[in-house]
Amino acid sequence: MAIRQAETLEREKFEEFLRLVRQSGESSALHLQNLWCDGHPKEQAVPVAIAAAEHLLNERGAVRVHGGGFAGTIQAYVPLEQVETFRTGMEAILGDGAAISCTSARWAAQFWAENTD
Repeated sequence: MAIRQAETLEREKFEEFLRLVRQSGESSALHLQNLWCDGHPKEQAVPVAIAAAEHLLNERGAVRVHGGGFAGTIQAYVPLEQVETFRTGMEAILGDGAAISCTSARWAAQFWAENTD
């Protein structure tokens, strides 16, 4: 999946990249079931954070579990014009400092701004 994601970025097909991110996240949740720790099944912070992020994104961008899973973190691709609203919304649910903005590449932010609805 990572190779397909990289190829879509090389072809500047960002919407397709986001679709693949969502697909990969769904696979992690449904097949790997790595959104929580077996030792603490009542702790559902990652699934709750993903649900909140999906709600805030309102069918734009993408969100998925990130890292090793098993109660790790989430990674969200947020349209530039939604970043502050998204961060504020996530911190209202998860606490101050829970949402950290970063840009993985300058061209990605520029491409998003120029090529998405």
